[in-house]
Amino acid sequence: MGFFSDAGQLLVRLVFGIALFILLLRLALPLTRIRFNNLICQFVYKFTNPVVGPLAQIIPPRKQFSFATAVLLVLVAAIEVVLLLLLARLPLTPEWLLPGIFGGLLYYVLGTAFWAIVLRAVMSFFAPDPRNPAIEVLYSLTDPLLRPFRKLPPRSAALDLSPLYAVVALRLGMLAVFHLFGPVGTVMLPL
Repeated sequence: MGFFSDAGQLLVRLVFGIALFILLLRLALPLTRIRFNNLICQFVYKFTNPVVGPLAQIIPPRKQFSFATAVLLVLVAAIEVVLLLLLARLPLTPEWLLPGIFGGLLYYVLGTAFWAIVLRAVMSFFAPDPRNPAIEVLYSLTDPLLRPFRKLPPRSAALDLSPLYAVVALRLGMLAVFHLFGPVGTVMLPL
């Protein structure tokens, strides 16, 4: 691997990582029932509507889950994996593509959840304004992930160890994806 191949992989991961992140937000925000007039929600919807809107006419949503966004998420992940495999000069065969797409997407989702919880834990030291749109989105996305871990001991009002338990569980999940799908399944590392 040379400089240009590594630089190409970095740029592909960056561009597609941002696209996957926005699509992941589009998929997750309605599930958390965050208020629609949040500025970040407005940005995500305006940015993704030109593609998701027409696709949603073909693949309608069910309750709060947007199947069109999920299909688009897998499609963007597939394009990223194909580009990364081409840059690495690896074959475009099903044994490389399928683990790369599905394992990579699962690894990306777990990694994004990991960093969201880490960010929330760090932000808790600064007493952020809960009306801030970014804080509202961060809390609404991480609350469902932390809820099951809040029941674990030690439980006290002064010390909440649920973020610690959650990040350990997410890292174990990422490790399981790595061992299940192999290194090609972690091709889409979260930035």
